[in-house]
Amino acid sequence: MAFDAIVIGTGFGGTIAAVQLAANGKSVLLLERGTFWRSPDPIGLNVGDPFGVWAKQNNMPVQYWPRPDHRKGLIDFAAAVRNLHKFGLYQYSTFNQADVLPASGVGDGSLIYSNVSIRSVKEARDRIGLNISDADYDAARQWMEGPHNDRKNANRGWLNYVVTKIPMGKDMTAADFVSLGVDPAKPPLEQDKDEAYLLLDRSRVLRMAAKQVSQKLGVAMEWNPLELSLLEYDGYKNTAAVKDSDSLLAHTHCERQGRCILGCLPQARHTLNKTLFKKVLQKPGVTLMPKCKVLQIKQKPGGYDVIFEDEFTGKGKTGTFAPKVFLAGGVLGSTEILLRSKRENTLPLGQALGTKFSTNGDFGAFAYKTTKPDKTVLPCYTTRGPINTAHVSLTFNGRFIRIEDCAVPALFAEFVSKGLEVLDDAGASPIFFKLMSATWQANVGEHLFEIPDTADPKSFQTEAEMLADSFFFNVMGQDDATGKIKLSGIDGDQIDLGWEQPIAQQKLWADIEGLLREFSSAMGGRYIDLPTWQGLLGKKKLVIVHPLGGCPIGNTHEDGVVNEFGQVFDASKPAATKSVLPGLYVVDGAVIPGALAANPSLTISAQALKSVTKALI
Repeated sequence: MAFDAIVIGTGFGGTIAAVQLAANGKSVLLLERGTFWRSPDPIGLNVGDPFGVWAKQNNMPVQYWPRPDHRKGLIDFAAAVRNLHKFGLYQYSTFNQADVLPASGVGDGSLIYSNVSIRSVKEARDRIGLNISDADYDAARQWMEGPHNDRKNANRGWLNYVVTKIPMGKDMTAADFVSLGVDPAKPPLEQDKDEAYLLLDRSRVLRMAAKQVSQKLGVAMEWNPLELSLLEYDGYKNTAAVKDSDSLLAHTHCERQGRCILGCLPQARHTLNKTLFKKVLQKPGVTLMPKCKVLQIKQKPGGYDVIFEDEFTGKGKTGTFAPKVFLAGGVLGSTEILLRSKRENTLPLGQALGTKFSTNGDFGAFAYKTTKPDKTVLPCYTTRGPINTAHVSLTFNGRFIRIEDCAVPALFAEFVSKGLEVLDDAGASPIFFKLMSATWQANVGEHLFEIPDTADPKSFQTEAEMLADSFFFNVMGQDDATGKIKLSGIDGDQIDLGWEQPIAQQKLWADIEGLLREFSSAMGGRYIDLPTWQGLLGKKKLVIVHPLGGCPIGNTHEDGVVNEFGQVFDASKPAATKSVLPGLYVVDGAVIPGALAANPSLTISAQALKSVTKALI
């Protein structure tokens, strides 16, 4: 079958490309290396299971989220890791100086991200030369939410704030949440009024700490709720003439289970597998092939051959042709495909390929044993609420930094709680013997032989109690995008990531750590790094959940792989020319040429929509 376009990957860029191409009458082949993932929980008032019926009729592979919210869930989680199972959901890629965690499935990054859909600040975009305007962001948001009073044309659904323990009874703005339960006449630690209890504890604790640290350092800081791509109860959005409520139609909303990155059991997230099923997969003209890993692209007269391993139909290594190809395989995936194509001389690509990799300033750490001034517990309840709820934004030493609260899913609670105890007892020391001594003293095996003591509140704790006094920081900042992706390994065909100057030496991390120590102190807690950053297994390593770059936007093929519209430069042309390979686009985070200091999904969506709009002219 001939197609007008091939889309590689089904994340933010791939889904936008598929939806827009199909809406313009184009036939599309979607190639995805993973499978479908979903919740097994039925929704009460919905009649039947349209997706389940469609999946069976079309022989689609379906797997189910890791589910038990206790230690047994760790086994379920392990079964969803690609390092152990070929068609797992999570791919934990380990490199010399950093580890990267992408997703693999229909919907890609949307399956394991924290739902945050926010704009980057203009200063961050200007610093890396990214030409995304407010109008581009507005277009991406409208693509998600639909035109005003036209909910049927929403490709996803309303963005919502979730910083309270229950859905609020009115259409609250960000400013309403910022001022909820605040007495500004009092000192920072004493500003919370009775109404503040409605805030999720970690949202409120972050707000309180930001006020105190801002005052101490003399640095302006702003706390705000995050806009999340999920269903919140919004019955108040109904009007006499228009039924705008997402939750009433979907019969579900966020239940604050703290497991967004594992999959939402109530099915309240706006994941892209839902968009694809709703908008294109039930219509003629779009073909989805899961379990298909793309290897390379070959330029041919009038278009491109896409070569891939087909484990969906069992054909093995095969290929198909289309005049237009949209790469949306993620930072590592899209870059790997183009690197292999360059090596095999099937595409004329320049020296910028693989460059300008950015960590997006991703950094994680804990405030442990948070306490009030009277030495009682300052509750954070890290397992409750969506993964991210609120953020503090500031400029520090000339760079923009964003600090978010972050949940720890309940299934990890016992493991994380014991790990923090071990690290704290070891004095956060990377020395092996100190760590082993602390592990022995902490008695890791105690839960296997625990006997209930009804007079001891620490006996047989719930997962929420285990992390009641631990706060998890999720930070983003402006790193120097000096990482480089290449092919290496024994066979020269494995993706590798590295830096000429050690990434751990960039000053950004010392600035972030200094800030987080101040925040931890304001929370009455002890600051603890992630074990990878402490160097427990060797050198300091980052864990990157928002990778960017590898196929960066530039002015010519000398300093970029694509132009501002995602069109791939033709490196066979003379230097300084802006010639592109007709019909070949990159539409994912690989094109972003540096740090956004923000959760990147909305920016990637805006850039992808800009690219596909250009392709359809």
